[in-house]
Amino acid sequence: MEKRLYPRVKTNLPAIVANEEGVQLKVKVSDASGEGLCMECNTLERDLVTPGGRFVRDDGKPVELYIWLEVPDENGHSTKVQARCHVTFSRRIARDRCKIGVKYMDLDNSAYQKLLYFIESSIANMQSFRQMQIS
Repeated sequence: MEKRLYPRVKTNLPAIVANEEGVQLKVKVSDASGEGLCMECNTLERDLVTPGGRFVRDDGKPVELYIWLEVPDENGHSTKVQARCHVTFSRRIARDRCKIGVKYMDLDNSAYQKLLYFIESSIANMQSFRQMQIS
Protein backbone atom coordinates (compact mmCIF):
# COMPACT_ATOMS: atom_id res chain seq x y z
CA MET A 1 0.00 0.00 0.00
CA GLU A 2 1.30 3.46 -0.93
CA LYS A 3 2.05 5.49 2.20
CA ARG A 4 2.96 8.78 0.51
CA LEU A 5 0.70 11.81 0.83
CA TYR A 6 2.15 13.45 -2.27
CA PRO A 7 2.34 11.89 -5.74
CA ARG A 8 5.88 11.05 -6.82
CA VAL A 9 7.02 11.32 -10.43
CA LYS A 10 10.02 9.79 -12.16
CA THR A 11 12.45 12.39 -13.47
CA ASN A 12 15.92 12.78 -14.90
CA LEU A 13 16.53 16.38 -13.90
CA PRO A 14 19.92 18.02 -13.36
CA ALA A 15 20.59 19.43 -9.92
CA ILE A 16 23.38 20.72 -7.75
CA VAL A 17 23.59 19.52 -4.17
CA ALA A 18 25.74 21.11 -1.45
CA ASN A 19 26.36 20.07 2.12
CA GLU A 20 26.79 22.32 5.15
CA GLU A 21 30.56 22.45 4.59
CA GLY A 22 30.05 23.84 1.07
CA VAL A 23 30.98 20.72 -0.93
CA GLN A 24 28.97 20.88 -4.18
CA LEU A 25 28.20 18.14 -6.70
CA LYS A 26 26.17 17.80 -9.88
CA VAL A 27 23.60 15.00 -9.54
CA LYS A 28 20.53 13.65 -11.31
CA VAL A 29 17.17 13.73 -9.55
CA SER A 30 15.46 10.40 -10.24
CA ASP A 31 12.09 11.25 -8.71
CA ALA A 32 10.35 14.17 -7.03
CA SER A 33 7.22 14.95 -5.05
CA GLY A 34 5.76 17.89 -3.16
CA GLU A 35 7.44 16.54 -0.02
CA GLY A 36 10.93 15.64 -1.20
CA LEU A 37 13.09 14.13 -3.90
CA CYS A 38 15.55 11.36 -4.57
CA MET A 39 18.89 11.84 -6.27
CA GLU A 40 21.36 9.34 -7.65
CA CYS A 41 25.13 9.51 -7.38
CA ASN A 42 28.15 7.27 -7.07
CA THR A 43 29.45 6.13 -3.68
CA LEU A 44 32.35 8.62 -3.68
CA GLU A 45 29.94 11.51 -4.28
CA ARG A 46 27.61 10.21 -1.56
CA ASP A 47 30.50 10.10 0.90
CA LEU A 48 31.43 13.69 -0.02
CA VAL A 49 27.99 15.18 0.67
CA THR A 50 27.01 12.94 3.59
CA PRO A 51 29.59 12.04 6.25
CA GLY A 52 30.75 8.58 5.22
CA GLY A 53 27.37 7.87 3.66
CA ARG A 54 25.51 8.40 6.95
CA PHE A 55 22.38 10.52 6.88
CA VAL A 56 22.40 11.30 10.61
CA ARG A 57 25.16 13.49 12.04
CA ASP A 58 27.15 12.56 15.14
CA ASP A 59 24.88 14.84 17.22
CA GLY A 60 21.84 12.79 16.16
CA LYS A 61 20.40 15.42 13.81
CA PRO A 62 19.68 14.67 10.15
CA VAL A 63 22.28 15.80 7.63
CA GLU A 64 21.18 18.99 5.84
CA LEU A 65 21.72 19.54 2.14
CA TYR A 66 20.97 22.43 -0.19
CA ILE A 67 19.51 21.56 -3.58
CA TRP A 68 19.30 23.67 -6.74
CA LEU A 69 17.01 21.85 -9.14
CA GLU A 70 16.09 22.83 -12.69
CA VAL A 71 12.48 22.06 -13.62
CA PRO A 72 10.62 22.82 -16.85
CA ASP A 73 8.08 25.64 -16.52
CA GLU A 74 4.80 26.25 -18.37
CA ASN A 75 6.69 27.95 -21.24
CA GLY A 76 9.06 25.02 -21.80
CA HIS A 77 12.01 26.84 -20.26
CA SER A 78 14.03 25.70 -17.27
CA THR A 79 13.48 27.40 -13.94
CA LYS A 80 15.59 26.92 -10.82
CA VAL A 81 14.11 25.70 -7.57
CA GLN A 82 16.23 26.02 -4.44
CA ALA A 83 15.54 24.14 -1.21
CA ARG A 84 17.15 23.32 2.11
CA CYS A 85 16.54 19.66 2.90
CA HIS A 86 17.02 16.94 5.50
CA VAL A 87 18.43 13.64 4.30
CA THR A 88 15.88 10.91 5.02
CA PHE A 89 17.75 7.94 3.58
CA SER A 90 20.93 6.91 1.83
CA ARG A 91 21.08 3.49 0.23
CA ARG A 92 23.28 1.66 -2.17
CA ILE A 93 21.47 0.49 -5.32
CA ALA A 94 24.48 -1.07 -7.06
CA ARG A 95 28.12 -1.69 -6.28
CA ASP A 96 29.08 1.93 -6.95
CA ARG A 97 25.67 3.70 -7.20
CA CYS A 98 23.57 5.20 -4.40
CA LYS A 99 20.28 6.96 -3.88
CA ILE A 100 19.89 9.79 -1.40
CA GLY A 101 16.37 10.78 -0.38
CA VAL A 102 15.64 14.21 1.05
CA LYS A 103 12.65 16.01 2.52
CA TYR A 104 12.19 19.74 1.94
CA MET A 105 12.68 21.87 5.05
CA ASP A 106 12.88 25.33 3.59
CA LEU A 107 11.35 26.04 0.19
CA ASP A 108 9.78 29.40 -0.58
CA ASN A 109 6.22 29.46 -1.89
CA SER A 110 7.19 30.53 -5.42
CA ALA A 111 9.69 27.67 -5.75
CA TYR A 112 7.16 25.25 -4.27
CA GLN A 113 4.52 26.33 -6.81
CA LYS A 114 7.00 25.78 -9.67
CA LEU A 115 7.78 22.33 -8.34
CA LEU A 116 4.09 21.44 -7.97
CA TYR A 117 3.41 22.66 -11.52
CA PHE A 118 6.14 20.35 -12.81
CA ILE A 119 4.81 17.37 -10.81
CA GLU A 120 1.18 17.94 -11.81
CA SER A 121 2.16 18.40 -15.48
CA SER A 122 4.19 15.19 -15.39
CA ILE A 123 1.26 13.28 -13.91
CA ALA A 124 -1.15 14.74 -16.50
CA ASN A 125 1.24 13.82 -19.34
CA MET A 126 1.57 10.28 -18.02
CA GLN A 127 -2.21 9.89 -17.77
CA SER A 128 -2.66 11.22 -21.32
CA PHE A 129 -0.06 8.75 -22.59
CA ARG A 130 -1.85 5.87 -20.87
CA GLN A 131 -5.19 6.96 -22.32
CA MET A 132 -3.66 6.99 -25.83
CA GLN A 133 -2.34 3.46 -25.31
CA ILE A 134 -5.79 2.22 -24.25
CA SER A 135 -7.55 3.81 -27.23
